Amino acid sequence: LNRMNDLIENVRITGDVTFEGKNIYKDYDVIELRKKVGMVFQNPNPFPMSIFDNVAYGPRIHGIKNKRQLAEIVERSLIGAA
Repeated sequence: LNRMNDLIENVRITGDVTFEGKNIYKDYDVIELRKKVGMVFQNPNPFPMSIFDNVAYGPRIHGIKNKRQLAEIVERSLIGAA
């Protein structure tokens, strides 16, 4: 749904794919669509960094910089995932 196929040269698209009632190929700017639609991989696909940094990545990009707060979030997340 995030239109990664836009990067494939000579791709042919038929039919309609809608999200929130709008055609993702005709009615959405690809950047705006990608802000709303994420990708979930079948296999884990961590960034090439530590597990801590992978878990802390989301909170960091949302403005959390305090190391203690990040450590608490990471610990809570890892315990919750176990």
